Amino acid sequence: MDLTNAITTPTNTHIEDSCLVTSKEDMRAYLQELRDASAQEMAVNQRDMESQIREWRSHNFFYKFHVFRSRTKDVDLELKQTWLRELFCRVVSFFYFWD
Repeated sequence: MDLTNAITTPTNTHIEDSCLVTSKEDMRAYLQELRDASAQEMAVNQRDMESQIREWRSHNFFYKFHVFRSRTKDVDLELKQTWLRELFCRVVSFFYFWD
């Protein structure tokens, strides 16, 4: 996989054009390769993978329905999330049926 569109920092993982990856398995494979290529202290390695996938799927959900497309075509997987945002991503991710 091409990881050149990802930027990892200790507090965030930014993936440009993340809307192009639509299946949960491809998201998991992408994140795993990114984890393997990144230092241990980077956010991608510190945060639970399932949580990152839920957030990614929630971005894709809104992108699919043309909601905030300029903001949802990419994803920022920040290390720290509020409980409310985590809950929101869980609910929205549940309705993402494009695997």
